[in-house]
Amino acid sequence: MDQSGIKDTIKNFCMILNNRRPALGVGCASLGRNINHENTLNHDRDLLLKCYEAGFRYYDTSGAYGESELSVGAFISEIDRKSIFLATKSTLRQAGGFEMFKQNFYRSFDRLKTDYIDLFQIHDSDCYDICTDEVIPFLIERKKEKMICYTGFATRLLTAHSQAIADGFVDSVLSYLDYNLIKTSASHVIKQARKYNVAFINASVLLFGMMKNGLSSDEYVSARGQYKKRILFAEEMMKLCDKMGINTINASLQYSLLNPDVDITLNGIKSINNLESTLNALKNPLYPEEWAAISALQRTCPTIDIMDEPTYLFE
Repeated sequence: MDQSGIKDTIKNFCMILNNRRPALGVGCASLGRNINHENTLNHDRDLLLKCYEAGFRYYDTSGAYGESELSVGAFISEIDRKSIFLATKSTLRQAGGFEMFKQNFYRSFDRLKTDYIDLFQIHDSDCYDICTDEVIPFLIERKKEKMICYTGFATRLLTAHSQAIADGFVDSVLSYLDYNLIKTSASHVIKQARKYNVAFINASVLLFGMMKNGLSSDEYVSARGQYKKRILFAEEMMKLCDKMGINTINASLQYSLLNPDVDITLNGIKSINNLESTLNALKNPLYPEEWAAISALQRTCPTIDIMDEPTYLFE
């Protein structure tokens, strides 16, 4: 178990790709969704082994992602556990949920088939305050016992991230949907994390696949308010990329990877096609003039840096 600073530790588990070390990890949220079928478990294990062979060394899952932890556990049984960085999470969505959080914590070890977890994160909490009385002291004790190396916060609310960082508890914060081509509202949290030497983990840069596949006509028609405006801006960004002959997957992943204060970017991989498109994105860097055009378009969006209201979900 590495007890050095998390930022330095994560660097040791960045992807191994020829002579490069892209700060990219595997998000496992889509795995284990049909775990009743043995074929699904075998498929997920084999897919993660291919990710491992491709050079990935950082894997992120959660007890809230269906049976994803079982899939990751099957994968871990096939490799040297010390060769990867393993992150998981447990939800805490309302006051009084500590007992369930604690049960999920110990359950994760069984499902992942491991005796230590590198990063254990509080997942989708309604706010930071409900974590302070019981959950945080619990995780601090487990850290002293070396069951976990680091503690983190992984939720939608950026204000909760800021409070957790300022309070000095967390080693990392995981933000999703808030730092990408069409939305950079997590920028202030990224700067705060750097100031306090807290790792910043960025997820869902493809906006749950929207920057890859676009939206269906039904989703477009039903969109309202700021969500609709976000969709319209995303369409502008995709049209710009198409005009320049840029794959939006390439641009989306590379945008996050270009920020040195993003310690790891997570990309969801649920198929061989996802793995191949991710690897292709790393092989095709954008040119400076292409980034200049993207930046110019970003500056035309007046709400790109503004936090969303708590009820907002990009799905």
